[in-house]
Parts: sequence; structure tokens; C-alpha cells
Amino acid sequence: MIMLRASSVICSLVAASCNGGQGTQAPARRPVAVELVASSTHELPRKAAVSGVLAAQEELVLGFEVTGRLQTLDVDVGDVVAEGTVVAALATREFELAVDRAKAAIVAAEAKLGLAPGTDLDQVDAEATSAVREARAVLGEAKANRDRVAEMVQQSLSSQAQLETAEAALGVATSRLQRARDEVNTVLAEARLARVEALQAEKRLADCRVKVPWPGRVAERHAAVGQVVRAGDPVVTLLRVDPLRLRLRVPDRLSADVAIGQLVEFTIDGAEDVQRTGRIVRAGPAIERGDRTRLVEAEVENRDGALLPGAFCRAHIVTAPAQPVVVVPKTAVLTFAGVSRVFSVVAADEKAKEKGHKAKGHIVQLGRTVGDDVEVTSGLKAGLDIVRDATGLTPEMPVVMGKKAEDKPAEEKKTEDKTDDKKVEGNK
Repeated sequence: MIMLRASSVICSLVAASCNGGQGTQAPARRPVAVELVASSTHELPRKAAVSGVLAAQEELVLGFEVTGRLQTLDVDVGDVVAEGTVVAALATREFELAVDRAKAAIVAAEAKLGLAPGTDLDQVDAEATSAVREARAVLGEAKANRDRVAEMVQQSLSSQAQLETAEAALGVATSRLQRARDEVNTVLAEARLARVEALQAEKRLADCRVKVPWPGRVAERHAAVGQVVRAGDPVVTLLRVDPLRLRLRVPDRLSADVAIGQLVEFTIDGAEDVQRTGRIVRAGPAIERGDRTRLVEAEVENRDGALLPGAFCRAHIVTAPAQPVVVVPKTAVLTFAGVSRVFSVVAADEKAKEKGHKAKGHIVQLGRTVGDDVEVTSGLKAGLDIVRDATGLTPEMPVVMGKKAEDKPAEEKKTEDKTDDKKVEGNK
């Protein structure tokens, strides 16, 4: 009797277990309400995305060509200076004395030659100078005396010794004429040298000032007033900031599409809402081996000085004119693990022609962003109806078109209620 009761209890438990398993069966997956939108085409230029850095058009370290004590330094970091502005100067007393000394040497040389101040030395005739004229006159007198004595010797009125004396005097006079000519040429050379030295002294005096060769801004000061600076020592660093250079690194796979004259659109980190433009004016002749990029430079206007050298930029080079491209709403793209998908809607069972729909995923490659849309470079054709908002969708997920998720049919709601009742009874 006890064994029969135990068997009946076991059968009851097994039956209850079987009924409970049927009561907890998972309900069918509810469809998600979706809205469809057709992928469209936009006319967009083709662009190459690159990054780069703004650089000064020119950077110049200014210094003196002579050694001296710094007397004035009238600029500081950030100052804007115009072309020709004197930014620094040395004490000039020593250089002024050198100029006076050279000019005095010129006056002395001109006085030796009996020339008026400022006479063009290249036009001076050595034969016309007083020293040469005097030597030539002495030579003429000696020659006449020699001829007279020679005639008197022939007439036996003078001795041979007197003739030899006259010949010697003639030789000395000839030698003095040549020496006078040499002395005049030497003094002329000294006068020319004195004038060159005077010009050099005046140049050294002028080199005591540092002038700005082109308009720019002061980037750095390297010296202080009172300091002795040597020739070539840096004093001020100057930058030309209008226009600026935008130095871009183009990947080698895109370098063939880049050419001089193309438009560059760029933004600066920290001011992404302001887009600026430039033009490519230079392109590197080779691909860098290290990072496999090609250096190109664009020229960027900076009249207001708002752009600063050294700023990092994100840029797009317009490599081709506008052409039609496929675009979809940003919300239609679902990206997971680096894979981007858009979804269309197809019949749940196309062969059986059953009612109901499911989501079909399309793997796509994305391109540029156009407002609220994004370019699809591959994986999708224009005109295909896709889900406007792909949030939470997965391939093969059941969907219903044109219905909101919270609007459920009354029949579906009753079915859900019955399913919940069965779950409660099964648990009992």
C-alpha cells in the first residue's frame, strides 16, 4: 500500500513537471516597429582627409654683422613690426671714429697728389701731376745739358770727363722721372684704398643697426641691452605670418590625386566650428620612407593674424569636382566592432509568401559626413528603402513597418496576457 502511494506521488510530480515545462515556454519574438527612408544621392566633390600643421611662411634670426655693445632693443615677443623698422642698435662711437680715420686718410692721399677733395681717381692722369711734371722738366734740362757738352767735346771746347758727368746727370734725371711716376701711382692706389676703407667703415657703422627685411611678428628675444654681442649672435627671431604655410602629410595611396592649385579646407583643433581654406602651392618630390607620406604645402591667408604657427589642423584636399554619391541618414547606420551596417526590410519567408517582415543587414563603407547624412562609398545603391533608425536592430530581427513600438494590436496584447497566465499556473 505504501509503495502504491509513493508511485502515485512520483507520477504526480512528473506530471506537474511536464505541465510546468509547457507553461514556461519562451514567447515568440515581438516585431520592432521601423520607418523606412530611401537612400539618395548628393553632388559632392571628392576629398582626401589629411592632417597637418601651420608654419610661418619664413622664420629669420636677426643679428649684427659686427661686434659691439647692445645699446637699444625696442621690440619684444609678439610685437608686430613693419618692413624697414630698426629693432636693435649697437653703441656707435667706435665705428664713427673709424669712419673719421678713413676719411682723413683720403684727404692726405689727395693732398699728396695735389687733387681737389672728391676728385674721381679713375680720371687722374699721373703724367699731369706736379711731381711727374717736375721730374720731366729736370730730365729735359739734363738731356739738353748732355747734348750741349757733347757738341762742345766735338769742338774740343770741353773735356771727355765733362761729357761723362752730363751723361750721368741725364741717367739720374731719367730715373727720377720713373720714380715720380711710381710714387704718383702708389699714392693713387693708397687714395683708392682709403676710400674703400672709408666705405667699409661707413658700412660697419650702418651695420650697428638691425632692420626688419619684411613685415612680421617677433617670436623671441635672445639678448638684453648692455650685453656685448658678437657678429652673428642671435638677437631677435622674426616670423612672417601672412601668408602661412599649411604643411600636410598625404598618404602615398592618395598622393597621386594631389596637385598644385587644389583647394584645401581645414579646421584648427579648438576651433572646429570655423572652416578656413587655402591652396596647394608646393608638393614634395618623394614619399617619405618612414611614414609613407608625401609632404605638400598650402598657402593660407592670415591678414588678421588669428592663425598661429604650430597649430594642428584637420584638412580635406578637394581632389575632384562635385559628383553624385550615395548618402543615408546617420541614424540609419549601426556600427559594431568596426563594421558598419544599414538595414532594409524583406519578407520573413519569401518562398512561402508568408506575412511578416525581417531586417536584412547590408555591410557598407562610409565616407564623408554631410550634415545629418553620411556618404556610403560601397555596399549600397541609391534608391533602396532602408530603416531610418537602426538602433537595436540585428540581422533577421522581425520588424513591422509604420507602427510604433508602444502601439500593440489588441489581439497581440491578449495573447501576451494569456501567456503570462500560463506562466503563473505552471509555476503553481
